[in-house]
Amino acid sequence: MWLALLLAAVPADSPRSVVLLPESGSPLAVVVAAAPVTETPPSLVEARKLGEQLRYEEAVVEYQRYLALPERPLKERAEALMEVAFIHLVLGDNANAESRAQEAFETDPKFTAPPSAPAKQADFIAKMRKLYLSRARLLVEPRKDDDAPSQVRVVVADPEKVVTRVLLRHALAPTGPFASSEMTCEGEACTGFIPPPKGASSYTAWYFVEALDPTNATVARVAGAGSPLQLSVVDQKPWYTSPVVWGVTGAALVGVATVIFLLAPQPPK
Repeated sequence: MWLALLLAAVPADSPRSVVLLPESGSPLAVVVAAAPVTETPPSLVEARKLGEQLRYEEAVVEYQRYLALPERPLKERAEALMEVAFIHLVLGDNANAESRAQEAFETDPKFTAPPSAPAKQADFIAKMRKLYLSRARLLVEPRKDDDAPSQVRVVVADPEKVVTRVLLRHALAPTGPFASSEMTCEGEACTGFIPPPKGASSYTAWYFVEALDPTNATVARVAGAGSPLQLSVVDQKPWYTSPVVWGVTGAALVGVATVIFLLAPQPPK
C-alpha cells in the first residue's frame, strides 16, 4: 500500500528496462528486463534482479558495483544509469535521481524512452532530457595543426547564459595538485595554455576544465581531478634556444666558409 502511494506520488518513472506493472499480491512492482547473463555483467544482472524484488537499497549497491566497471558499452551503461536513477526516485532521493539521469544523458545523449514505457517513466525521461539540454556543457575541441603544444580549446554550450568564467585546471602529475588559470573566451570558443615546468621543453600534463557561474559554483565540467585528461608536450623550445639547431647551423657555416675559401682566387706570389 505504501509502495503504491510512493510510486503514485513521484513525478516520474525509470529508464528503458524498468517498467511498472501490476502484480498479484502487490499494488505495483518494478519489473526489470535483464539482458542474457552471458552478455551482461553479473553485478548488473543482480542489480536488476534485486530491483524486481523491490529490494531497492541492495539494488543500488549492485548498480554502483556495475558502474565502477571500466569500458562497458555506452548504451548499456546509460540504461543502467537511468534504471538506478528511477530507483533513487522511488526511494525519495531526488538529488541522486537527477544526478544519475543527467549522467545517463551525458553517456548517451540520444537516450529515449521506449514506445511501450509507462507514462510516468516517459515523463521522467522527458523531464530529465529537458534539464540536460538546458544545462551548460563543455566540449574539448580536437587539436588543430597550428595549435601551440600546450594549448587547450573548449566549446561552451550555455543555453541559460549562466557561465561567467571557464577555468583550466592543470597539474604535472595525474593526482595533482592542480593549479588553475582562466581561459580566454570569444563567444562559445575558449582557449587556455598549460604552463611548462621551469626549464623543461618536454613534459606531460594532466588537466580538466570547469565552467563557473556568477557565484563561482561549478555548472559544467570536462573530466575532473579523479579522472583528468592528459596532454604531452614534446620539445616546445624556440628554434634559437636549441643546441641541436646551433650545432647544425655552425657546421653548415663552417662548410660554407671552407667552400668559399677553396673557390676564391689565390693571391699572386
